[in-house]
Amino acid sequence: MAKEMEITMEKTIDKTETQANTKIAVKNVHSWYGNFEALRGINMDIKPNTVTAFIGPSGCGKSTFLRLFNRMNDYIDDFHMEGKIKIDGSSIYKKKINVEELRKNVGMVFQKPNPFPKSIFENVAYGLKIQGIKDKKFIEKRVEKALKQADLWEEVKDNLKKSALALSGGQQQRLCIARTLAVEPSIILMDEPTSALDPISTAKIEDLLFSLKE
Repeated sequence: MAKEMEITMEKTIDKTETQANTKIAVKNVHSWYGNFEALRGINMDIKPNTVTAFIGPSGCGKSTFLRLFNRMNDYIDDFHMEGKIKIDGSSIYKKKINVEELRKNVGMVFQKPNPFPKSIFENVAYGLKIQGIKDKKFIEKRVEKALKQADLWEEVKDNLKKSALALSGGQQQRLCIARTLAVEPSIILMDEPTSALDPISTAKIEDLLFSLKE
């Protein structure tokens, strides 16, 4: 009897440790576009402070799976999913979840840069302002920090009032990353963010990813 209790306690401790070391938990996830099943029976755990890549051929469901983590697929009329996805131990598909709060915590950078038709500064400050932050000095510090993290500060610091649309493609993508970083999400989703960039811009973004995971 004592041995049985000891084994049970060890299993409980192991399970607790596993949960503590899991940032995202995916359990038996299926998803459909109408009658087409795009994802079937996905199970995986993603640890914190890691870079995780989904690799596969075009059309295999990588983007669909990625968008599950910030519920971007909710915008698609015929999309539905089954299964459980938890972030920090909390289900993100329960009925009463605040999706806007979820998306503050789970930022996303898309394949093609999508800067707003605003100045460089306003692009990065946008997320902070819609959160209701009004402290100008705080915003300025956060914008500078995010641009430095995205390795863009030295290139734009003297032209922050310049339109973001005038930047090169690589600069625009790093600006979009800075815009995401400014609100300090704990998870960043990137859907092939370097596929249309030159090797130098790609290397800078890859270096950024490995520095962020620390």
